[in-house]
Amino acid sequence: MTQKKQRDLPTIVGIPFVMAYLHCSRSHVYEMLRRGELRAYRVGGRRYVDYASLARHFC
Repeated sequence: MTQKKQRDLPTIVGIPFVMAYLHCSRSHVYEMLRRGELRAYRVGGRRYVDYASLARHFC
């Protein structure tokens, strides 16, 4: 199995960044995650949003 290089990994941002980027509340961000509008990952109990999915949907 080939290991992914750092440049191949997705850029992820925290929920506070998404809130500031979209000028919306934390609950709205979580609602978008629930609806599948954003791709998110769990790392150590925290959620991080894939920046590409954020940019694709809202830019």
